Formats: sequence, C-alpha cells, structure tokens
Amino acid sequence: MKKLIHNHFFALLAWVVILVISLVALPNVNQLTREHSQITLPNSTQSQIAQTIEQQHWGHHVNNTYQVVAVFSNGNQKMSAADRQNVQKTVDRLQKHQDEYGIKAVMGPNDNAATRKQLISKDQTTQLVQLNISKKHGTLQKINRQLSTAVKTTGLKTYITGADILNDDFSGAVQQGIKKTEVISVIFIFIVLLLVFRSPITPLISLLMVGVSFMTSFSIVTNLVDKFNFPFSNFTQVFMIIVLFGIGTDYDILLYNQFKENLGKGMEKWAATKDAQEKAGRTILYSGSSLLIGFTSLGLARFSVYQSAVGVAIGVAVLLIVLLTLNPFFMAVLGKKMFWPDKRFTGESSSKIWQRMANNSVHHPVITLILVFAILLPIGLVNRNQLNYNDADEISNSTPSKKGFNVVEDHFSKGTAEPVTVYIKSNHRLDNEKNLLLIDRLTNQLKDSADVKTVTSVTQPAGSKVRQLYVNNQLQQLTGQLGTAQSSLSQLSAGLTGQAAMQAAATGSASGAASEQAMMVGMGQMSSGLQAGGDYLSGLQKSAAADSFYIPNNQLKNAEFQQSVNNYLSADKKTAKLMVILNSNPSASRATTAVNGLTKISKYSLKGTALGHATVVVGGQSSKINDTKTVAGGDFMRTAIIMIVGIGLALVYVTRSLLQPVYVLGTLVTAYMASLSITHLLTRLILGRPMLTWNTPFFSFIMLIALGVDYSIFLIMRYRNTDNQHHLPTERIVMAASAIGTVVISAAVILSGTFASLIPSGIPTLIEVAMAVIIGLIILVIIIPLVVPSTIHLTYPMRSAMRDNQAKRKGAEQN
Repeated sequence: MKKLIHNHFFALLAWVVILVISLVALPNVNQLTREHSQITLPNSTQSQIAQTIEQQHWGHHVNNTYQVVAVFSNGNQKMSAADRQNVQKTVDRLQKHQDEYGIKAVMGPNDNAATRKQLISKDQTTQLVQLNISKKHGTLQKINRQLSTAVKTTGLKTYITGADILNDDFSGAVQQGIKKTEVISVIFIFIVLLLVFRSPITPLISLLMVGVSFMTSFSIVTNLVDKFNFPFSNFTQVFMIIVLFGIGTDYDILLYNQFKENLGKGMEKWAATKDAQEKAGRTILYSGSSLLIGFTSLGLARFSVYQSAVGVAIGVAVLLIVLLTLNPFFMAVLGKKMFWPDKRFTGESSSKIWQRMANNSVHHPVITLILVFAILLPIGLVNRNQLNYNDADEISNSTPSKKGFNVVEDHFSKGTAEPVTVYIKSNHRLDNEKNLLLIDRLTNQLKDSADVKTVTSVTQPAGSKVRQLYVNNQLQQLTGQLGTAQSSLSQLSAGLTGQAAMQAAATGSASGAASEQAMMVGMGQMSSGLQAGGDYLSGLQKSAAADSFYIPNNQLKNAEFQQSVNNYLSADKKTAKLMVILNSNPSASRATTAVNGLTKISKYSLKGTALGHATVVVGGQSSKINDTKTVAGGDFMRTAIIMIVGIGLALVYVTRSLLQPVYVLGTLVTAYMASLSITHLLTRLILGRPMLTWNTPFFSFIMLIALGVDYSIFLIMRYRNTDNQHHLPTERIVMAASAIGTVVISAAVILSGTFASLIPSGIPTLIEVAMAVIIGLIILVIIIPLVVPSTIHLTYPMRSAMRDNQAKRKGAEQN
C-alpha cells in the first residue's frame, strides 16, 4: 500500500474515472457551438430592444423565426422569360410545401408592385425571395441544407443566405479550423519536446497530461453551457486548446527539467519526484494562479464574447490539478526510463544570451529602460485602432452563403441583403390618417439622408410616394372636376339665355324673361364661386402644403392598402416598421455610423406629435454592429483594468514587492501595444486586409498579458530561489536569467508554435490573434532579460545591497 501511495497510483485511478465520465457526459459540441455562439448584447441596447419588438410584439406569424434570403442569379446576363417563370415555379413550390420546410412567411418578387421593385435587381439578372423559417423547424445547418436543395432552379445559380445563415456558417468554419489546429498543435509539440528531451516517451506523457486536462475541463464547460447557459462563443474551444496545450507543455518542461536534474544528482525516483513537485510545482502554481486570476476576471465582463473566455480559467484550474497530481505517477514509476534513451541527467543548460543581456542591463539600468521603451512605445502608439466589424469577412468567399451575399451586394444596393429597420411602438393604433401622416413624413425625411438609398413603409410600400395619397394629386383631380363643372355651368347659362330670349320674343311675356334672368344671375354667381374656389385650389396645389399625405377613410379599407398595412404594421396596429436600405455595406463603418443619424432623425421627426412618446428604435445588422462597437469598446477597457489589477495582486504576492508588479505589467502592456501595431502592418501588407477584426485587440490582450506574465514569474521565482546569503540582488538576477533563459525561450517557442497552428484555420480573427501573440512573445523574450534585471537594480541599489550582503556574510562567519 505504501508503494502504491508513493507511486501515486490512486491519482491515476481517479483521473481515469474522471476522464471516462467526462467523455461520456460530453454534449454534441458542433450543435452546442452553433446554438450558443451568437453574440448577445445587454437588453438596454437599441438593437436588442428592436429585436424584442420584432420577436415579441410583431404578429403575422413571423415571430420566433429565422430571416432567410433565397438568391436566384443568372450571373451578369439578364434573365429570360423562361428564367423568370422558373423562379416563380420555385416560389410556388415553396409556398405549397411551407410545412415541410418550416416556412411561416414568403415574400416573392412577383407578389405586387412593391416587391417587384425591391426584390428584382435593376439589371434584371437577379431575384430574391424573403423567407421566415420557424426556429422550431430545426438547426440552421439543417434549414440551410434543406432550403439549398429546395430552391435549386433550372438554368440559374441559387443560394441561401442572410445574417443567421452567415453566422451559422461562421461557427461551422471555426469548428473545421479547430480540427486543423488540434492536429498541428499535437504534432508540433511532440517534435519540440522530442528535440528538448531527446526522448519519445517524455512528449507522449506531456501530451497525455494536457489531453486529459483539456477533455475534462471542456466537458465541464460544455455541460455548464448546455445546462446553465454558461458564457460561450465560437472562440471558447479553440482558445482552451491553444492555452492548455501551450502553457501545459511549458509547465511540463519546467517540472521535467527539475525532475531530470534531481535524478542526475543521484536522488531516488520517489524523492526526486517529491522535490520536483515542491520546487518546480511552486513556480507552476504561482504562474498558473496568475493565469487563473486573469481569465477568471473576465467573468466580470458584460459583453458575452468577452465573458466566454472565462472558460479558459476552468481549463487552467483543471490543468494545474492534473499536472501536479497525475504527472507524479509517471515520474515516480518510470524514473530515468521517462527520458529513454537519453543518458544525460542534467538540468536545463544555461542561456548565455540572457546572461549577457541581464548583465548589461544591471550595469546600465536607466539607459536600458529608456532604449527599450523609446523603441517600443512609438511603435505601439502608431496603431489607429480602426477595426473591421463585418463578421461576413470571417467567412471564405467559397462558402455558398457568402457567395449569395456577394451576389446580392453586386446586383442590388450593398445594404439590400441586411436592411436597417426603424420601429415605432405606440400605445394606440396607427392605422388612421393622423398617425399615417406622421409615418409618411418620417419616411420622406429618412429618404433625404445621404446614407440612404430607399425607404419602404406602410405609406410607401414600394419605396416611392403613392401619388393618389397626396394632397396635390387629390387637388389636381378636384380642380379638374371643378373646371368641368364650371364649363358645364357656362354652357347651361348660355343655353338658358338663348332660350329665354326666344321665349320672350315669341310670347311677349316680361314675367317669364325676368324669371329666366334671375336663374342666370344665380348660375353666374355659382360659376364665379366655382371660379374662385378653383383659383384657390390651384394656388394651394402649387404650394408646399399640397405635398402632404392624406388618406380618406374609404381608402383605409382598400384591399391594396390593407396589404401594405399587414406588411408594415403589427397585428394590433400599434407598432410600425420602416425598412431602410443603405447605400453602403451594412457591416461597414459608414453604415454603422449612419445608424446614429437615423435614430436622431426618427426621434426628432416625431417629437411633439401624437407619436412623441412612442418607443423609437433602429434594428438590423448595422444597428447591432453599432451597439457591439459601443459595448465592446467600453467593456474592453473595463475588463482590461480588472484583469491587470487581478494579475497585479497576484504578482505582489509572488514578488513580495509593490514596484516589481508595476514594472512587469508595464512591460507586458508595452509589448502588447507594439505587437498589435506590427500585426496591423503585417495584416495589411501580407493578407491585404486594411483593418484588424474587432475581436483581435481583446483576445490578443488577454492572451499576451495572461500568458506573458508566466515568463516574468519564471525569472522572478528563479531569482527568489537563488542563494541570497552570498550574492547581491543584481548578481542573483543575472544568475537567474542565465539559469532560466533556455526554459523561457523553449516555452515561448512552444507557445508560439501552438498559436501558429491557428493560421491554417483560415479564420481572420484567429490568424491575427496568432500573429499578435507570437510577435508579443518574441518581444517579451527579448525585453524581459533587459527590463526585469534593470528594475531589480533600481529597486535594490548597489550600495545598500552590498552593505546588507556584507552584514549577512559577517554574521554567518561569526556563527
């Protein structure tokens, strides 16, 4: 029993059971990612309020649906009559089999004059069909696959696209990228460890440790997501893999090097294991704790994407437990066989590069610090921080949904694929002349915006004014009728005059003539009145007041107008929507900025009117991106401060100093700023992308700060463990840099390699984050042996340190 305990057999048994349970309990990861990876914003944001209105307060059976667009294209050639007939046949088939496809509403290009204008491109090459698909019908993956088959039309290229479909395809692309990342990471780590330890056994054991850690922690995270809606995003799994494989291997190198060194000193394998646990394990715990604090602090973020990185904290916690409980089993059982066939049992070789750099920095600390920050800070401050919020750019152009999206942008306005929606939610009905007038006035004001191509609403369903519903047209008809009446009166008056004269001549009766004359006077007065009225109405028709919307009560019940009411007013008629198609890409900076202008116009237009107290919000992709930009930007700064404070407190405990954490964190932040600027430059030059994706700065920051602090802790812990009885602080830091330099460089190479495995994924965010972290790690490997020794010297001046050291030596000699 004692031998089993010494060999940590029960730890092995426990982890076998835990791993089996984790694998059995693992949910369907692909489906889970697609269902829970949507970006969620605070309920108070404008786009979320608009979404709530759409989903909860809108009728006509389209609530709780996915909005999907079917694209029919003949390339750059105009559709023939047969092509158009084939499209209509497909639309008819979709309408006939709505239950089979989960369709709750269909809007086809030939439904009416309005849809012909909206859904048929001006060049007659492309037609669109708007579909609302019930969310209960199945996953978006299933819906996409089913509809892609259903819309196939003879002689035309067909696509299924839309924001929901694009987001789902992005999740699928990330999942495919993760598979590549896993394979590349494992192969790379195995090769590097094989070179470091010159043994095939050591890499296998290390990969086993990390694999157990990842599978266990990922099962925990996914079950929390499935059961308790734990924060999750497209990037949670991939960053868990990268971080755990990267730092897990780094920590294993630290532990195995200490164990190998102990064996070389003649220690028995169990004693060597215990000593390695105590010495290297302490460094691993300190480093891991700072990581744990850093990633756990992300749970305090408000933005869902940022919160999702807290899953990495669970992974780190499990990793630390596995490394310090399961590793000892293999170390105690295998002993020297763990490093077979290598016969050399020495610790890591010293790093002459780090030794020289540290030695120079302690002799010229101020100059060293000035040079380091004079070079890096200008580089870091060059970055303008212009970011790309268009998530469609994350998807390959070869993806069918992206092809369809591009076709829509090419043949319609760029904003057609994802229009902006203005919602007006009132507490009274809007299907009356007074409120329709206000909606029409707002429609015209929005159309005057430079960023707007067209606006459709209940009063202008085709995107243009309905002439019959405007006063000038109605006056034109009325003045025409008055002119006709006046002409008829004139003819009647002339006829009566002639008749009266003839009658008077024949009969010689004066009384009859007088009667006819009185009638003619009355008719003259009536004609004059009609003339005056006609002149007034003609003048009114030419005035600005005539350019107003007015719908008579009898027109409200008109079948054609009722169709417009059904499309643009809610079922209870208390909510109206206006569809705004922008001139620019709905995900581009110009479009998202335009949302603020549209919001101001809408609220100002209704201020002081019967709709002055109505809820007015702007929804759609552009609005969501605008809110994302605002929320993400503010939450980034807030979360970064929380993370830095948390890691700073951990560093205070590790370093037993208040100044050292400031120096270390300042170094990390400077390295981050410089790496982001360089990444931006390389992205533009190599990838041809003018802006970084909006996720890149945040994920680069948390990865580089959380992981980069490890290397500073490695050096500081080695410094603390160096003999302080016989060496000055400056001597100790140079010795520590020499001893730990190779370990840090090896660890940085491994971590850089694991992040480099993200590049083949083809996902721009992952590629850019990988570049930023790799560049940042290179910078840190160069500046850590310069900055930390310099700050040690400044913290512990040479003279006072020398006096303290001499006093200790004298005390030791006297004893």
